[in-house]
Amino acid sequence: MLASTFLRKNLLFYTLFVAVYKFCLYILFLAMPCISYAQGTTDTFRLYFDLDVPTLNDKMQKKIDLLIYNDKILSGSGVTIIGYADYLGTSNYNQDLSMKRAQNVKDYLVTYGINPQDITLCVGRGKIDRTNATGKDGSPIDRRVDIVMNNKNKIATNTHTKPKTHRRDTIRRVTVTNIDDIKTLKPGSVFKLKNVYFPADRHVMKPESKETLEKLFQVLSNNPEITISIEGHVCCIKDAPDALDMDTYEPMLSVNRAKAIYKYLVDKGIAANRLTYKGYGRSRPVVAMELSEEDAEKNRRVEIRITNNR
Repeated sequence: MLASTFLRKNLLFYTLFVAVYKFCLYILFLAMPCISYAQGTTDTFRLYFDLDVPTLNDKMQKKIDLLIYNDKILSGSGVTIIGYADYLGTSNYNQDLSMKRAQNVKDYLVTYGINPQDITLCVGRGKIDRTNATGKDGSPIDRRVDIVMNNKNKIATNTHTKPKTHRRDTIRRVTVTNIDDIKTLKPGSVFKLKNVYFPADRHVMKPESKETLEKLFQVLSNNPEITISIEGHVCCIKDAPDALDMDTYEPMLSVNRAKAIYKYLVDKGIAANRLTYKGYGRSRPVVAMELSEEDAEKNRRVEIRITNNR
Protein backbone atom coordinates (compact mmCIF):
# COMPACT_ATOMS: atom_id res chain seq x y z
CA MET A 1 0.00 0.00 0.00
CA LEU A 2 2.80 2.43 0.93
CA ALA A 3 4.68 1.58 -2.27
CA SER A 4 1.54 2.15 -4.34
CA THR A 5 0.89 5.53 -2.69
CA PHE A 6 4.52 6.54 -3.24
CA LEU A 7 4.33 5.64 -6.94
CA ARG A 8 1.09 7.54 -7.41
CA LYS A 9 2.50 10.68 -5.78
CA ASN A 10 5.69 10.50 -7.84
CA LEU A 11 3.75 9.88 -11.04
CA LEU A 12 1.59 12.93 -10.33
CA PHE A 13 4.70 15.03 -9.68
CA TYR A 14 6.36 13.77 -12.87
CA THR A 15 3.25 14.47 -14.96
CA LEU A 16 2.99 17.99 -13.55
CA PHE A 17 6.69 18.61 -14.16
CA VAL A 18 6.46 17.49 -17.81
CA ALA A 19 3.39 19.68 -18.38
CA VAL A 20 5.11 22.77 -16.96
CA TYR A 21 8.29 22.01 -18.93
CA LYS A 22 6.38 21.67 -22.20
CA PHE A 23 4.48 24.87 -21.51
CA CYS A 24 7.73 26.78 -20.95
CA LEU A 25 9.19 25.38 -24.17
CA TYR A 26 6.06 26.39 -26.06
CA ILE A 27 6.25 29.98 -24.77
CA LEU A 28 9.95 30.13 -25.67
CA PHE A 29 9.21 28.72 -29.12
CA LEU A 30 6.61 31.43 -29.75
CA ALA A 31 9.00 34.14 -28.60
CA MET A 32 11.96 32.98 -30.70
CA PRO A 33 11.04 34.87 -33.92
CA CYS A 34 10.73 38.13 -31.98
CA ILE A 35 13.98 37.46 -30.11
CA SER A 36 15.93 36.68 -33.27
CA TYR A 37 14.47 39.72 -35.00
CA ALA A 38 15.52 41.97 -32.13
CA GLN A 39 19.05 40.60 -32.16
CA GLY A 40 19.77 41.52 -35.74
CA THR A 41 18.30 42.43 -39.11
CA THR A 42 20.79 40.78 -41.45
CA ASP A 43 21.23 37.17 -42.50
CA THR A 44 24.06 35.66 -44.54
CA PHE A 45 23.64 32.56 -46.70
CA ARG A 46 26.65 30.91 -48.32
CA LEU A 47 26.93 28.94 -51.55
CA TYR A 48 30.08 26.89 -52.12
CA PHE A 49 31.53 26.32 -55.59
CA ASP A 50 33.80 23.68 -57.05
CA LEU A 51 37.38 24.54 -58.00
CA ASP A 52 37.54 26.94 -61.00
CA VAL A 53 33.76 26.70 -61.51
CA PRO A 54 31.65 29.91 -61.68
CA THR A 55 28.27 28.28 -62.43
CA LEU A 56 25.61 27.07 -59.99
CA ASN A 57 25.01 23.33 -59.73
CA ASP A 58 21.68 21.68 -58.91
CA LYS A 59 22.47 21.64 -55.19
CA MET A 60 23.06 25.39 -55.11
CA GLN A 61 19.92 26.09 -57.12
CA LYS A 62 17.87 23.93 -54.79
CA LYS A 63 19.26 25.79 -51.77
CA ILE A 64 18.29 29.15 -53.27
CA ASP A 65 14.83 27.78 -54.14
CA LEU A 66 14.31 26.76 -50.52
CA LEU A 67 15.58 30.09 -49.16
CA ILE A 68 13.18 32.04 -51.37
CA TYR A 69 10.25 29.72 -50.80
CA ASN A 70 10.71 29.89 -47.02
CA ASP A 71 10.89 33.71 -47.14
CA LYS A 72 14.56 33.86 -46.16
CA ILE A 73 15.25 35.83 -49.34
CA LEU A 74 12.52 38.40 -49.98
CA SER A 75 11.75 40.97 -52.60
CA GLY A 76 11.60 44.34 -50.91
CA SER A 77 14.65 43.64 -48.78
CA GLY A 78 18.17 44.76 -49.63
CA VAL A 79 20.27 41.95 -51.14
CA THR A 80 24.07 42.05 -51.24
CA ILE A 81 25.91 39.41 -53.29
CA ILE A 82 29.65 38.97 -52.75
CA GLY A 83 31.76 36.47 -54.67
CA TYR A 84 35.11 35.03 -53.56
CA ALA A 85 37.84 32.70 -54.75
CA ASP A 86 40.61 30.84 -52.93
CA TYR A 87 44.33 31.60 -53.15
CA LEU A 88 44.99 29.36 -56.15
CA GLY A 89 45.48 31.19 -59.46
CA THR A 90 46.52 34.72 -60.31
CA SER A 91 44.93 37.83 -58.86
CA ASN A 92 43.28 38.79 -62.16
CA TYR A 93 41.93 35.28 -62.66
CA ASN A 94 40.48 35.12 -59.14
CA GLN A 95 38.94 38.57 -59.46
CA ASP A 96 37.19 37.55 -62.68
CA LEU A 97 36.11 34.17 -61.26
CA SER A 98 34.66 35.68 -58.09
CA MET A 99 32.71 38.26 -60.13
CA LYS A 100 31.28 35.58 -62.42
CA ARG A 101 30.14 33.57 -59.41
CA ALA A 102 28.39 36.60 -57.92
CA GLN A 103 26.77 37.51 -61.24
CA ASN A 104 25.47 33.96 -61.76
CA VAL A 105 23.84 34.03 -58.32
CA LYS A 106 22.26 37.40 -59.12
CA ASP A 107 20.92 36.10 -62.44
CA TYR A 108 19.40 33.09 -60.70
CA LEU A 109 17.68 35.24 -58.06
CA VAL A 110 16.22 37.47 -60.77
CA THR A 111 15.05 34.39 -62.66
CA TYR A 112 13.09 33.33 -59.60
CA GLY A 113 11.40 36.73 -59.41
CA ILE A 114 13.58 38.77 -57.03
CA ASN A 115 13.41 42.41 -58.10
CA PRO A 116 16.79 43.44 -59.59
CA GLN A 117 16.40 46.84 -57.88
CA ASP A 118 16.51 45.09 -54.50
CA ILE A 119 20.01 43.78 -55.27
CA THR A 120 21.98 46.73 -53.96
CA LEU A 121 25.43 45.27 -54.58
CA CYS A 122 26.85 42.46 -56.70
CA VAL A 123 30.62 42.30 -56.56
CA GLY A 124 33.59 39.95 -56.78
CA ARG A 125 36.26 40.37 -54.13
CA GLY A 126 38.83 38.02 -55.64
CA LYS A 127 40.84 35.67 -53.48
CA ILE A 128 40.69 35.36 -49.71
CA ASP A 129 44.22 35.55 -48.34
CA ARG A 130 45.26 32.65 -46.11
CA THR A 131 48.46 33.14 -44.16
CA ASN A 132 50.99 30.38 -44.89
CA ALA A 133 48.44 28.47 -47.02
CA THR A 134 50.26 26.76 -49.90
CA GLY A 135 48.40 23.49 -50.46
CA LYS A 136 47.74 22.52 -54.08
CA ASP A 137 44.05 21.84 -53.34
CA GLY A 138 43.33 25.38 -52.24
CA SER A 139 40.70 26.30 -49.65
CA PRO A 140 37.19 24.97 -50.46
CA ILE A 141 35.47 27.24 -47.90
CA ASP A 142 36.76 30.29 -49.77
CA ARG A 143 35.26 29.28 -53.12
CA ARG A 144 31.90 30.80 -52.36
CA VAL A 145 29.28 33.49 -52.75
CA ASP A 146 27.71 35.20 -49.74
CA ILE A 147 24.10 36.36 -50.04
CA VAL A 148 23.55 38.99 -47.36
CA MET A 149 19.94 39.95 -46.62
CA ASN A 150 19.14 43.27 -45.00
CA ASN A 151 15.64 42.98 -43.58
CA LYS A 152 15.51 46.27 -41.70
CA ASN A 153 12.52 47.43 -43.73
CA LYS A 154 10.54 44.24 -43.11
CA ILE A 155 8.01 43.91 -40.30
CA ALA A 156 8.63 40.84 -38.15
CA THR A 157 5.72 38.41 -38.06
CA ASN A 158 5.19 35.37 -35.88
CA THR A 159 4.71 32.59 -38.41
CA HIS A 160 4.02 30.03 -35.67
CA THR A 161 0.76 31.68 -34.63
CA LYS A 162 -0.27 33.36 -37.87
CA PRO A 163 -0.43 31.40 -41.13
CA LYS A 164 1.65 32.64 -44.01
CA THR A 165 -0.31 34.84 -46.36
CA HIS A 166 0.52 36.19 -49.78
CA ARG A 167 -0.43 39.43 -51.44
CA ARG A 168 -3.15 38.79 -53.98
CA ASP A 169 -2.43 40.46 -57.28
CA THR A 170 -5.21 41.73 -59.47
CA ILE A 171 -5.50 38.72 -61.77
CA ARG A 172 -6.85 39.02 -65.30
CA ARG A 173 -7.58 35.37 -66.06
CA VAL A 174 -8.25 34.54 -69.68
CA THR A 175 -9.09 31.34 -71.54
CA VAL A 176 -6.55 30.33 -74.17
CA THR A 177 -7.54 27.56 -76.57
CA ASN A 178 -4.65 28.16 -78.96
CA ILE A 179 -1.20 28.92 -77.57
CA ASP A 180 -0.54 31.15 -80.55
CA ASP A 181 -3.20 33.55 -79.22
CA ILE A 182 -0.96 34.68 -76.37
CA LYS A 183 0.65 37.11 -78.82
CA THR A 184 -2.42 39.31 -78.32
CA LEU A 185 -2.56 39.19 -74.51
CA LYS A 186 -1.80 42.25 -72.43
CA PRO A 187 0.74 42.25 -69.56
CA GLY A 188 -0.92 40.94 -66.41
CA SER A 189 -3.04 38.40 -68.27
CA VAL A 190 -2.96 34.90 -66.74
CA PHE A 191 -4.00 31.63 -68.36
CA LYS A 192 -3.85 27.99 -67.38
CA LEU A 193 -1.36 25.93 -69.33
CA LYS A 194 -3.61 23.13 -70.58
CA ASN A 195 -2.54 19.62 -71.57
CA VAL A 196 0.60 19.69 -69.45
CA TYR A 197 0.51 16.64 -67.20
CA PHE A 198 2.47 15.53 -64.15
CA PRO A 199 2.21 12.18 -62.36
CA ALA A 200 0.64 12.46 -58.92
CA ASP A 201 2.98 14.10 -56.38
CA ARG A 202 5.80 14.46 -58.91
CA HIS A 203 7.32 17.31 -60.92
CA VAL A 204 8.63 15.24 -63.86
CA MET A 205 6.33 15.92 -66.81
CA LYS A 206 4.60 13.18 -68.75
CA PRO A 207 5.69 12.77 -72.40
CA GLU A 208 2.30 13.93 -73.71
CA SER A 209 3.00 17.39 -72.26
CA LYS A 210 5.71 18.05 -74.84
CA GLU A 211 3.27 19.04 -77.60
CA THR A 212 1.90 21.99 -75.63
CA LEU A 213 5.34 23.04 -74.41
CA GLU A 214 6.71 22.89 -77.93
CA LYS A 215 3.94 25.26 -79.07
CA LEU A 216 4.74 27.61 -76.20
CA PHE A 217 8.40 27.51 -77.16
CA GLN A 218 7.62 28.36 -80.77
CA VAL A 219 5.50 31.38 -79.81
CA LEU A 220 8.18 32.70 -77.46
CA SER A 221 10.88 32.05 -80.04
CA ASN A 222 8.99 33.94 -82.74
CA ASN A 223 7.97 36.81 -80.45
CA PRO A 224 11.08 37.91 -78.51
CA GLU A 225 9.23 40.84 -76.92
CA ILE A 226 7.07 38.49 -74.82
CA THR A 227 8.23 37.69 -71.29
CA ILE A 228 6.37 35.39 -68.91
CA SER A 229 6.14 34.16 -65.34
CA ILE A 230 5.50 30.44 -64.85
CA GLU A 231 3.43 29.88 -61.71
CA GLY A 232 2.72 26.54 -60.04
CA HIS A 233 -0.27 25.75 -57.79
CA VAL A 234 -1.43 22.63 -55.96
CA CYS A 235 -4.68 21.47 -54.39
CA CYS A 236 -6.05 19.39 -51.56
CA ILE A 237 -3.54 20.08 -48.79
CA LYS A 238 -4.09 21.41 -45.29
CA ASP A 239 -1.76 22.86 -42.65
CA ALA A 240 1.15 23.03 -45.12
CA PRO A 241 2.28 25.72 -47.57
CA ASP A 242 2.96 23.25 -50.39
CA ALA A 243 2.62 19.59 -51.32
CA LEU A 244 5.38 17.00 -51.03
CA ASP A 245 7.35 16.33 -54.20
CA MET A 246 8.05 12.60 -54.30
CA ASP A 247 10.90 13.14 -56.79
CA THR A 248 12.90 15.22 -54.32
CA TYR A 249 11.12 14.52 -51.00
CA GLU A 250 10.74 18.27 -50.47
CA PRO A 251 7.50 20.16 -49.71
CA MET A 252 7.95 22.26 -52.86
CA LEU A 253 5.80 20.56 -55.51
CA SER A 254 4.36 23.77 -56.98
CA VAL A 255 7.83 25.34 -57.20
CA ASN A 256 9.40 22.31 -58.82
CA ARG A 257 6.66 21.93 -61.43
CA ALA A 258 6.99 25.56 -62.47
CA LYS A 259 10.76 25.20 -62.57
CA ALA A 260 10.50 22.07 -64.75
CA ILE A 261 8.68 24.08 -67.43
CA TYR A 262 11.15 26.93 -67.06
CA LYS A 263 14.10 24.56 -67.57
CA TYR A 264 12.44 22.98 -70.61
CA LEU A 265 12.11 26.37 -72.31
CA VAL A 266 15.62 27.50 -71.38
CA ASP A 267 17.10 24.21 -72.60
CA LYS A 268 15.28 24.75 -75.90
CA GLY A 269 16.93 28.15 -76.28
CA ILE A 270 14.64 30.78 -74.73
CA ALA A 271 16.74 33.40 -72.91
CA ALA A 272 16.53 32.93 -69.15
CA ASN A 273 15.99 36.67 -68.59
CA ARG A 274 12.64 36.40 -70.38
CA LEU A 275 11.30 33.86 -67.91
CA THR A 276 10.67 33.66 -64.19
CA TYR A 277 9.08 30.87 -62.17
CA LYS A 278 7.30 30.75 -58.82
CA GLY A 279 5.41 28.27 -56.68
CA TYR A 280 2.40 29.36 -54.66
CA GLY A 281 1.40 26.05 -53.11
CA ARG A 282 -2.30 26.32 -52.26
CA SER A 283 -2.18 29.99 -51.25
CA ARG A 284 -4.02 31.16 -54.40
CA PRO A 285 -6.87 28.73 -55.02
CA VAL A 286 -9.41 29.30 -57.76
CA VAL A 287 -11.96 27.34 -55.68
CA ALA A 288 -11.82 28.09 -51.95
CA MET A 289 -12.86 24.58 -50.86
CA GLU A 290 -12.48 21.51 -53.05
CA LEU A 291 -15.68 19.47 -52.90
CA SER A 292 -15.15 17.49 -56.09
CA GLU A 293 -12.43 16.35 -58.46
CA GLU A 294 -13.45 19.20 -60.76
CA ASP A 295 -12.73 21.68 -57.96
CA ALA A 296 -9.39 20.01 -57.28
CA GLU A 297 -8.46 20.17 -60.97
CA LYS A 298 -9.10 23.92 -61.04
CA ASN A 299 -6.67 24.46 -58.16
CA ARG A 300 -4.10 21.90 -59.39
CA ARG A 301 -2.57 23.90 -62.21
CA VAL A 302 0.37 25.69 -63.82
CA GLU A 303 -0.41 29.18 -65.04
CA ILE A 304 1.40 31.53 -67.39
CA ARG A 305 1.41 35.23 -66.58
CA ILE A 306 2.31 37.65 -69.34
CA THR A 307 4.78 40.11 -67.83
CA ASN A 308 5.67 42.03 -70.98
CA ASN A 309 4.31 42.13 -74.53
CA ARG A 310 5.34 45.31 -76.26
